[in-house]
Amino acid sequence: MPLVIFVDDSETALASTRMVTSSMPIEVKQYTQAQVALEEIKAGMTPDLIITDLNMPVMNGLEFLAALRKVDSTKRTPCLMLTTETKDDLKQQGKALGLTGWIVKPFNPAQLKQAITRVLRLP
Repeated sequence: MPLVIFVDDSETALASTRMVTSSMPIEVKQYTQAQVALEEIKAGMTPDLIITDLNMPVMNGLEFLAALRKVDSTKRTPCLMLTTETKDDLKQQGKALGLTGWIVKPFNPAQLKQAITRVLRLP
C-alpha cells in the first residue's frame, strides 16, 4: 500500500485530509512539523507521495522540499504543495525544486483525491 505523508502545522487541515483519504487504498502519516517528517525520512521512511503546506514555522514547505531533494530516497519522490498561497513566484520556486503540483486551500476533496490517484496511479 503506498505511503502518503502530509505535513501541515494546522490540525484542522490535517483532519480535513484525513477525512478525504480515509477511503483510499493508501497508508497515511501526518506531521505538524516538517523537520520531524524530514528526520523520519532520513532515518529510512520512504513515502510514495509527500503533500506539504507552504507556510509553517521553523521550516516552510519550500525549505522542506529543498531538504528532501538532498536525501537520496526522496530526490524524485512526487511532492504536492497544499497551501493558501497562489503567487506565481512561489509556484516557480516550487517547480525549480521539482514540485509535482500545487493545490490551493480551501481544497475541493474530489480534487485532492484525484491528484493523489493520478500521482500514485491508483485504480
